[in-house]
Amino acid sequence: MIEGNDPAWPLAPGCHRREAGMGTDDPGAARLRERASYLSTERECDVVMKGGITSGVLYPLAVCELATTYRLRNVGGTSAGAIAAAAAAAAEIGRTSGAPGSGFDGLATLPDWLGSEDHLIGLFQPSARTENLHGLLVRAVSPGPGGLRRTASLVLGLVGYGLRTGRAWLGLLGAVPGVLLLVALLGAEAWESVWGWLGLVVAVVVTLAGLAVGAAYAAVKDAGEALDDNLYGIVTGSQAVAGRESLCDWLADKLDELAGRPRDGTPLTFGDLWDSAPEVVLEMQTTNVTEGRPYRLPEGLGGGFAFDEAEFRRIFPARVVDHLVDVGGERVEGGLVPMPSARDLPVVVATRMSLSFPILISAVPLRAIDQSLAKPDGTGYEPSWFSDGGITSNFPVSFFDALLPSRPTFGITLGEFHPRYPQSDDERCNVWMPRTNQGGQLEWWTRWQGAGLGGVVGFLTAILDAMQNWVDNTQTRVPGYRDRIVHISHNDDEGGMNLAMPPETLARLAERGRQAGRLLLDTYTHGPEEDRVPDPCRPGQTLPRRVVSWENHRWVRLRTSLALLSDAVTDFAEQLTPDYADDLASPFGDAPSYQFTNLDQQALARSLVADLRRIAADIESAEASGANVPLEVGAPRPAPVLRIAPAVRASERDDPA
Repeated sequence: MIEGNDPAWPLAPGCHRREAGMGTDDPGAARLRERASYLSTERECDVVMKGGITSGVLYPLAVCELATTYRLRNVGGTSAGAIAAAAAAAAEIGRTSGAPGSGFDGLATLPDWLGSEDHLIGLFQPSARTENLHGLLVRAVSPGPGGLRRTASLVLGLVGYGLRTGRAWLGLLGAVPGVLLLVALLGAEAWESVWGWLGLVVAVVVTLAGLAVGAAYAAVKDAGEALDDNLYGIVTGSQAVAGRESLCDWLADKLDELAGRPRDGTPLTFGDLWDSAPEVVLEMQTTNVTEGRPYRLPEGLGGGFAFDEAEFRRIFPARVVDHLVDVGGERVEGGLVPMPSARDLPVVVATRMSLSFPILISAVPLRAIDQSLAKPDGTGYEPSWFSDGGITSNFPVSFFDALLPSRPTFGITLGEFHPRYPQSDDERCNVWMPRTNQGGQLEWWTRWQGAGLGGVVGFLTAILDAMQNWVDNTQTRVPGYRDRIVHISHNDDEGGMNLAMPPETLARLAERGRQAGRLLLDTYTHGPEEDRVPDPCRPGQTLPRRVVSWENHRWVRLRTSLALLSDAVTDFAEQLTPDYADDLASPFGDAPSYQFTNLDQQALARSLVADLRRIAADIESAEASGANVPLEVGAPRPAPVLRIAPAVRASERDDPA
């Protein structure tokens, strides 16, 4: 695994924005809704997308732009990025199906659908038990005035929530002290003096404050119980009301439609993607909070997991659960259904397991046996909770990585606007990526405003952000990574938890995503530029000569890999002490564990070690001949490291050694 050391903010002189289009109805966007735009594709690429809940509206047109030139071979993401990745993979196998709504021309219509008739917020439907909490959440994230008015609105919403619960008496109980004071003052004819009037005012304030505190406490108690009853979330994903589809129902149907399959049949599976010509690989990340580690889907569920059918019917459409039951095999303890093989796993199940934003979207409970407490009869299944993939990696940019890539793996990430580069009405100026090898190395600073409690909250939020994103942040600075990532900027009212964005905001985000796709195409389908070009976002200024390209990317990866391998080989030879040499020379079968499987394997190991020692000697001899000979001299910076890292998959519980 290649890793970097520090996070970066790439808005340096070596970065750029693109030149193109305006709204989603301009000719550039319109052509993406035409099937003919996707018929001539000789190149291949991989794509990884960052999570962000409703920020997923940015991705469809970005992917569609790429699909006009590239076939998508590997697609991945986390959280909302997983939805976009699943949709892109389905559209790829439906590229030539000809069925209505299929392929990338079908995907290109998705932003318009999300931006009409409150479709986006309609997908996040609560259960009956969490309806009050959902209403409070919508009030919190809906556009409107901020500051004191927003706070007052939320307080009133919280009080109203509490008074609508079965604990409304707590609100009344909280008001009792103020009411008693008010009665006492009225009985004493307090209105006859200034101090009496002041006392009446205090009594009214105490009454209202007590009512608010009691109702708020009732709301908090009810919210805790409601979330616990609803699998730790407001929205399970399959709680449709009349006239509206819920998130998982809609997603299962949409994936089938994009793939050119009937919407009422067997759901799209990973096997369907693998069997297409050419094969399409889809991967996404989820977080097992019970085990405290990430899982990479679909292969990650091959470790003895099962599910409760009744629970899954609360999360997934009936036809999806029916399929899982059909392919799951013989039921185990308590009627639990074994999870199927990766081939038979519906894409919508893995996607939903990656999109489980804490509290908003319910966690997904599987069942597994804690092997440290395993019983001889194979029983002892317990809940094993899966939540949002973004908890452990919101931008798994290392997906599909190779020392020497055969095709580009594009990354699409999201971030706030930089203070020096505020939001522009021209969406081409709201996306950027490095132009030179020096671009993309500056740090991104997290700042928080306010004093007192506000400052403390900002500090704690920054800590959580660092805990969650430090790996992703450092990875995006590594040479050979930073030059293939396009950055899309957004403000606080766009994407994220903003479930009630107006249509015009959704349209702007969709167009911004399209510009990101165009920028990747412009950069990677043309060679390096010969001269500087005008900056379309800063009149009168020019951009640095663009060096970043597919040809340059390959060379950067080769130079980086050679430096890493040179260091690894010399370190290996230096650490190969006589003890290791004796271990390798010992007779077949004498190793303390992990025996060679046969004599040929042992001979191969000895030959490999001999070759590595010879190569290390050659490197040492060459480096001694001159100060600038070592391969790390002049290699891309910051220098990454090559290390052994765990595979983010199911635990190998049957280790033969």
